[in-house]
Amino acid sequence: MVNEFNLQRQLIKLGNQLSNRRQKDLVRHDLTVNQSATLLYFADNPGNLIQDLKDYLCVSHQAAQKVVMKLRERQLLKTQISTNDNRTHPLYLTQTGERLVEQLQNNGQLAGQQVLAPLTELQKKQLTEIITLLLADK
Repeated sequence: MVNEFNLQRQLIKLGNQLSNRRQKDLVRHDLTVNQSATLLYFADNPGNLIQDLKDYLCVSHQAAQKVVMKLRERQLLKTQISTNDNRTHPLYLTQTGERLVEQLQNNGQLAGQQVLAPLTELQKKQLTEIITLLLADK
């Protein structure tokens, strides 16, 4: 029988290890967690709006605006005026932002490879299914 308490503690420990690796990478790039998530979001969703980002990050509109403002100041994000509606300002990564996202993805991939190295392909597939199932309940 599985000791659920110990399993939960192991999951927390693994989460902390991943979080610590990520935090070291973010400090190296002078980014917050939300700034990193924002850059990765717009890499996958170019042209989306602050409203979309707000929903993705589960933060207030003001908080999303602040993150975008900081990234625009660092010239990592840029806005364009929509051709359909002048009130709408789609957001895009700048070239500098694209390079930073590439670095973040490469560093994240390396960290992930290190964590997953002991697993077989079947175990990785099973882990993916379990994580997907656990996250679907949220």
